[in-house]
Amino acid sequence: MTRHGGSILRNQWTRKLSRILFLKVYRTEVAEMGMTALPIVKHFEIFKNMSAEVNDIEKIFSRLRNKLSGINGFRTVHLLETPDKKYPLAQFVLGEGNQRRALISAGIHGDEPGGVEAICAFLENDGFKHFSDQWELTFLPCLNPYGYEYGTRENHEGKDLNRLFKEDMPPFEVRFAKSVLENPYELTIELHEDYMSPGYYLYQKGTHPEDEYLGTKILQAVKEIMPINLNSEIDGGSAQGGIIVPKNEPMDWWPMALYSFSKGTRMCLTLETSSKFPMEKRVEAHSAAIDSALSYFSEKH
Repeated sequence: MTRHGGSILRNQWTRKLSRILFLKVYRTEVAEMGMTALPIVKHFEIFKNMSAEVNDIEKIFSRLRNKLSGINGFRTVHLLETPDKKYPLAQFVLGEGNQRRALISAGIHGDEPGGVEAICAFLENDGFKHFSDQWELTFLPCLNPYGYEYGTRENHEGKDLNRLFKEDMPPFEVRFAKSVLENPYELTIELHEDYMSPGYYLYQKGTHPEDEYLGTKILQAVKEIMPINLNSEIDGGSAQGGIIVPKNEPMDWWPMALYSFSKGTRMCLTLETSSKFPMEKRVEAHSAAIDSALSYFSEKH
């Protein structure tokens, strides 16, 4: 995945120029060391193709508002102030008051738009209707709206929000997400994507051993749409059949999933689609995964 630091790039042309300069400097440096630049160049070519266009978060929110008119509705909970403008931190709830509770979030990394699109598709395609009589579904459609608009992993302060859930005074976006997690959920689903992965994979962490089959069930549904990443190591961790094996040692930092687990969530899922596939396929894969996860609990309990 892309991880860029330093000053925040504020427009499309500046980002393009920075990528060109990076590649030139990188090629020169690795040539002097007698190394090959191909892997990182390939990485940045993928990133360039994915983030050449500036996204518009208001178009996403407009699609959600249009679909939610007449239901419970879309609401802005907070306004996030940045040097450029104020961004809504939004949520919507379907089936409010139902016994089962799930949280589905996306866009904590702004350069991973597939999850944001998947939430729109889940709503626009009426994917929620299969679960409307059992589940209270809370959605956080884009936790990093600045990053989404500028195609950056980090927020406007250059911070990776999904590394800061153990902090006492994290950025405002993280405090917002934490507030939503104060009451435990049966299931949380975080939608991500990976520019380097050859296929779909996931993390899962739960309180009930009998739920460990859920990851396999999800990947069985997804493999009809997208290949599964079957590497033995994914994103620096051991993996089996597309599922990253949780580490038992303490972590200096927490992602949102670990914070959710600490607040009593029964099953925390982090779903990673592959950016190497067209947006349509990435959205379809995430949609199948969401449907599979909700169906598992609906049928089992």
